Amino acid sequence: MIIRQFEINSIFILLLFLTFGCSGISKTGREAIIKRAKSEASKKENKPIPHTIIKNTKPGIEEIEDIITPEESEYIQNQLIQNKIGPAKGKLIQVEGLVLKEVRELTIKLNTSSSQIEQITKMKDYVYKNWHYIYDPDIQPDTWRSAEATLSLKYEGKYSGDCDDFSILLASFARQIGLKSRVVAGYDQDVGHAFAEFQIDESDFNNSYLNGYDYRISDNAYWVSLDWFKGSNHSRFTKNIQVLYDI
Repeated sequence: MIIRQFEINSIFILLLFLTFGCSGISKTGREAIIKRAKSEASKKENKPIPHTIIKNTKPGIEEIEDIITPEESEYIQNQLIQNKIGPAKGKLIQVEGLVLKEVRELTIKLNTSSSQIEQITKMKDYVYKNWHYIYDPDIQPDTWRSAEATLSLKYEGKYSGDCDDFSILLASFARQIGLKSRVVAGYDQDVGHAFAEFQIDESDFNNSYLNGYDYRISDNAYWVSLDWFKGSNHSRFTKNIQVLYDI
C-alpha cells in the first residue's frame, strides 16, 4: 500500500527527531532530509522478491554519511560516547555504533537468554516481521546499504530495504554477538538474491532454535541461513554463489 501524503510529513519529522533527537539542522540539511523522506515514502511496500542483485554489476554503496546530515552525525557520535559505544567498524557488515545499540535494545525487548543462537534467531524473526520491502532507486538499481544506513532509516519500528539490505543487517547482528557471519550472493540463472549466513559448531546442530532453518556445509563448517526464503525457495540460490565475507 502506498504511504499516504500526510505520512510523508511524519517521516520527515521522525527522521529529524526520533532516534537522533537532533535540533538546529541547517536549511541545506533539512532540504536533504525532506528529499530523502519523500523518496522513501513514495515507494510501494511489496512482498519479498529474490531478483534484486544484478549479475556482473558492481552495486552502489550507501553509507550512513550519505543519509544523515553532519549535525546529526555529530549528535549520534556524542550519544554513542555517552552510552560507552564505540563508532561502527566495517563498511557494510558492521559492529559497534548503531548496530550495538540496536542489538542491545532487541535482546532486552525479546527477553533472550545468553544463547547466541537464541539471540540471532529471535532477532531475525523480529526484523523479518517488521520489514517493509522496497526496491532500490531507479537511478541506482542495485544499491547496498550499510547496517547503520538501514538503521538510520528505521521508521515507526519498521526497517526497510530489499534482500541485500536485510542480509547485511542480519550478518551485522550475528557478528555483533560474536558469531562468524557473512553475506552470500546467489544466482539462479540471471536471477540474483542475497542472504546472510552464520557459522555453528557441530554440537549446536540439534539446537531447538534452529528448527526449520536451512543450512549448508561449506569449508568443512555448518552455515545456517538467515534468508527470508526457506526450503526450495532458498536452496535454488545456493548452487551458484559468491561468498562476501569482508564487505
